[in-house]
Formats: sequence, C-alpha cells, structure tokens
Amino acid sequence: MKIFVPKLSKELFELKLKIEKEFSQENKTNENLYQLINKATDFLKQKRSGAPISKKLPIYKYFEKKYGITNLFLIDISKEARALYTNTANNEYEILQIVLEVYESHKEYEKKGGYNRH
Repeated sequence: MKIFVPKLSKELFELKLKIEKEFSQENKTNENLYQLINKATDFLKQKRSGAPISKKLPIYKYFEKKYGITNLFLIDISKEARALYTNTANNEYEILQIVLEVYESHKEYEKKGGYNRH
C-alpha cells in the first residue's frame, strides 16, 4: 500500500518560515498567503487530488524546466487562489506530494503560465 506524504518545495518552505518569523514580530502582512500554503497541504493530507495539468501547456513547461517534474496538478484553494504540486516517488511505498507554488490570485497563476500573452 502506497502512502502519500504532502511536503512543501524548498522555496515554499523557506517562505513559510519567513512568514512565521514575521508573525513573531507582530507583522501580519502575509497572513493570507500563509493560510493558503496551509490549505494546500491540508487538501493533500485529506487524500484529495488536484486536476492534472497537460504537458502541452506553457505552465507545465515552466515547472518542468524549473523543478524537473514529470507530472503537475492544480488545486483550487479558494475562488481566486491556486496551488500547484507534483508527485514523486520517495521509495516503493511512499509518494511525496510536493506543493511547488501557491498563488493568491488566479491572475498570478495565469501570468506564471503565460496565459496573458497576446
């Protein structure tokens, strides 16, 4: 039986730690982003799965180049917010679900994916 283990990318993990440090200094500027990061991992902890992203789309190619992924999934965290994650085998019994990036708005996601190019 395979076990799925939600994790954060190195960049997202460091960002989460930075926001936690800001909280300790009474700075709540990035509170919404922090909550979205937690919601993305909670989504995966509930054994749910996101929508697969086609390898033909520009956003897939961006993540393939940046992270060397072989699959990509989209999570609709809220009406506007999006998260992208990939699955990778840690060993034959454990699959890591790595949240790569979280976007506070759909517009940010579209820009990253190159959907706004005319």
